Amino acid sequence: MDQSIHPMVPTSYNLVTFTGLFRHGVDSNHRLTIPADWRPGEAGALYVGLDSTKKFVIAMSPAELAKTVALIEAMKDVSEATQRLWIREIASGSQLCGVDKQGRMVLPTEFCEAAGLQGEVVVLGMIGEFQVWNAQLWDEQKKVAAPEIAELSRRLGR
Repeated sequence: MDQSIHPMVPTSYNLVTFTGLFRHGVDSNHRLTIPADWRPGEAGALYVGLDSTKKFVIAMSPAELAKTVALIEAMKDVSEATQRLWIREIASGSQLCGVDKQGRMVLPTEFCEAAGLQGEVVVLGMIGEFQVWNAQLWDEQKKVAAPEIAELSRRLGR
């Protein structure tokens, strides 16, 4: 198992690609079951944080977090001080959450409260990460984004 990111973090989720959309539940203890298609079959860990608008929770593998930091550090048109500021925001706003063999994880209480995650939630794949949305907020977001998605689909010929 590759532990080059951090020697104590199982990195099995580095090999998972998150695609699809699922409706799941978050219980009163903030437990979420990750979709079966996204589980590597062993316990692991994911970094979890709120998005900048505090509308949803983002979960990413250790490798995806390292990739994000590397992209920031490679920005030549951004000062080193600003890079450090961005990295600080990402690192201080993230928590490492264990995922058991059954794909269950406990989301941080403060993240659930900020994003309104209770009861039914929408879990959607974003390739190297996934997002957890309040189901009602997600349905509203889809309606708002529909014209933009239609235009992008048209431009891509799809």
